[in-house]
Amino acid sequence: MNTATQPPAAVRPEIRHQPPSWYVVASFYDWLMEVSADLAQAVVRQSGNIEDARARDIARLLALEARLLDQGALDQAAYTHWLGLYAEECAYWIPGAAPAPDPRHRVTLEFHDRRRLMDRVTRLGTGLAFSQIPASRTARQYSGLEIWPSPGRSDEWRARYSFTLIENRAGHARTLGGWNGFVLRQTGQNMRIVLKQINLIDCDRLQGNNSFFL
Repeated sequence: MNTATQPPAAVRPEIRHQPPSWYVVASFYDWLMEVSADLAQAVVRQSGNIEDARARDIARLLALEARLLDQGALDQAAYTHWLGLYAEECAYWIPGAAPAPDPRHRVTLEFHDRRRLMDRVTRLGTGLAFSQIPASRTARQYSGLEIWPSPGRSDEWRARYSFTLIENRAGHARTLGGWNGFVLRQTGQNMRIVLKQINLIDCDRLQGNNSFFL
């Protein structure tokens, strides 16, 4: 997940879309699978040498991520809007089975890089996305937050929590549940989300209208 994964400038084709997705290569998928296996382990987590202030920053960031989704504050790159919490090289992944299979070989419910996230945010922001007329209203709660350092890195952390999401749309309410896994990385002055993996407890069943961001 760095510039070393990008084709040399001399051989890159003209970029028609911004940002490009050069980082989504085989090594990126290998990293995703390693992280996914770690997030799903049934073990007692050790916080290691995470400072209390760092743990509080991560907890605040994840609470903010959930709140901005509930408020529909998606569409600006500022750190006070949802997309601005994500790194330039990131993934938003909803596996279609448990444990999460390799997205190169199995269909996922959703798998987005940064460019695809921007596409979806823009589409929802038009107010013309048929699947979100009227728009979903949501309320999220999470518990059991665990945070631990990424192996071999001093600027990256992993986290997971269990969540319950209530959605109301067109007068109909339903409940979604599962657990979320995250990778967070210090980038300059801010911490950014590098991975969000949404693991629904019914991911292998027919899904309803999940056209909002989970």
